[in-house]
Amino acid sequence: MDTVTMRHPSLPDQPITVPASAVPHHQASGWERVEDAPAAPAPEPLPQAAPVEEQTAAEETPDTKPARRRRTQEGE
Repeated sequence: MDTVTMRHPSLPDQPITVPASAVPHHQASGWERVEDAPAAPAPEPLPQAAPVEEQTAAEETPDTKPARRRRTQEGE
């Protein structure tokens, strides 16, 4: 399946890739074909998170009873 890169004049920094069969629909909405599509920048590696302790405070004190709902009173 062929794909085409397009951009909209109102969104110049947000190119999209669409199937070739969808080009007429997008052009009718104002999208323009991008002939020389810039290569997408490589995603930056995520920073490593600090190690987490084995147990958290929530694990140390488990809930013994689930919270109960309040009943509505007759007058309300």
